[in-house]
Amino acid sequence: MNKLRMSMVLYALAMLCGVAYGGSQDVNSHSFFSIRSPFQSASPERVTLFRDAPLKNCDGYQGGLQAVVFGGKSTNSKALARYFLPFDKDTLIFANDDAPGSLVNGLANPNFRDVNAFFFNIQTVNNDFKSTVKFRPHHSYVGLGLDWKQYVGNCECGPKRWWFEVSFPILHVRNEIKCTETIQNQGITGFGVEGELVPGTELLVNDSVCEAFKGLKPFFDGSGNVVTGSGFKFGKIDGAKSRTGVADIELKVGYDFAQEECYHGDLYVGVVIPTGNKPKGEFVFEPIVGNNRHFALMWGGSFGYELWRSCDDTRDLRFEFEINGRYLFRNTQTRSFDLVDKSWSRYMLVFREFANSQNGTAEEGINVFTQKLHITPRYAQDFNFGLVYDWCDWQAELGYNFWARQSEKAKLKEPFSTTITFPDVSGGTIAQAINRAITIKENFAGAILNIGAGDQALYNLNAWQESDLNLHSAVAPCAISHIVYGSLGRSWDNWCGCWPLFAGIGGSYEFSSVNTAINRWMVWGKVGISI
Repeated sequence: MNKLRMSMVLYALAMLCGVAYGGSQDVNSHSFFSIRSPFQSASPERVTLFRDAPLKNCDGYQGGLQAVVFGGKSTNSKALARYFLPFDKDTLIFANDDAPGSLVNGLANPNFRDVNAFFFNIQTVNNDFKSTVKFRPHHSYVGLGLDWKQYVGNCECGPKRWWFEVSFPILHVRNEIKCTETIQNQGITGFGVEGELVPGTELLVNDSVCEAFKGLKPFFDGSGNVVTGSGFKFGKIDGAKSRTGVADIELKVGYDFAQEECYHGDLYVGVVIPTGNKPKGEFVFEPIVGNNRHFALMWGGSFGYELWRSCDDTRDLRFEFEINGRYLFRNTQTRSFDLVDKSWSRYMLVFREFANSQNGTAEEGINVFTQKLHITPRYAQDFNFGLVYDWCDWQAELGYNFWARQSEKAKLKEPFSTTITFPDVSGGTIAQAINRAITIKENFAGAILNIGAGDQALYNLNAWQESDLNLHSAVAPCAISHIVYGSLGRSWDNWCGCWPLFAGIGGSYEFSSVNTAINRWMVWGKVGISI
């Protein structure tokens, strides 16, 4: 019982962390979303029907095998959109400076847009483009989970025994951010000297925001045919992306400290061997198989207790509890980030150095604010509680699963350049001036600094430092999620004369009070055998 008390203490600590975070607001303007990988230790699709399978064939090798086919899809795409977008919105208005609604009674209207469309290389003769864009992220997955648990020793050796377990899922992940755009004012595409259309320049600019996010066109600065930048190399949104692979291998060694008729318990330690893929930063909400390729140490155990049994021994009700904790170690990944207090500043234009401010050669900020980072996920904890009802050869289970994850820590792999500034783009052109106050939404014309050939010291004084970087916008924040589930299965004691067999189906729904964890449903079917 001391082991059970310890588990309850750990659960209480995790709940305190969850309550502290659960009252917070949804996060926004993050560049990377980390999804809890399915078919891990203590997950419902993994543990149901399989807990006692390895012990059912005492005349065999005292092992068990199961194969689980599962799949599911995310829900609540608006909450997920707010995670990626600025200003806690799931729909954004993109507009140039002189778009309809920019003035109210002759005065500047700061609320006529959310994003300056000029940063997305949308330029018109009258600087008047305006559109409304909906972003709707969707996540779906299918997989095959394989699990082998093997006891060491004979049945006659007594209730305490050692065992090992090997498991992994083969996973296909499909992620998509649907970009739906309604253009209120297209304007005349292109830009030239004194507001006249320069023939051919319409081919150098984007006609819409959804087109710009595909990263197809470099930036045209509006003076002759000078092209600056190279188009978006990172942070793109371009239809559905998918990935297939083995989503990490779990290896465990365990020991049964109790194996009685009415209760049982075990403890284990293990490792998680990464076999999935790392984030590359090219696309927003890129599909990831596994835990972002982090190696992990894990530990945990299970406890079960019979609550009731019928007089004829054909029915019983029992409580089952599983716990799994893991610490994920650091690796290096490519991710995008903002500056402090400047949501989506990664999509603004930048001068990389002083010389660029003199010739007006700005470049896309997403290509500068995407770097290799050392990412440390730290600790994650999983608890599963189930009520299991056995009736002859049938078994039904209803349960609840709680999962909590610490916020990742991020650190630059290489030093960040300290001579990066934002150009002034008021009026729809790249000026030979910088503006430290400018945001993705507003120009703040009163903060413009003209930079001449002898003003390098002034330029450097206003350059962004490494301490100004908001690396938190690149990490997966602290998250909690809850799962409610149910399963139904049947067993056969002598399949083909000697092999105990089971089969079953189940379903679950995962949800969270904040948008740092995904909402999704899952269904599964499984078969297993005791060997």
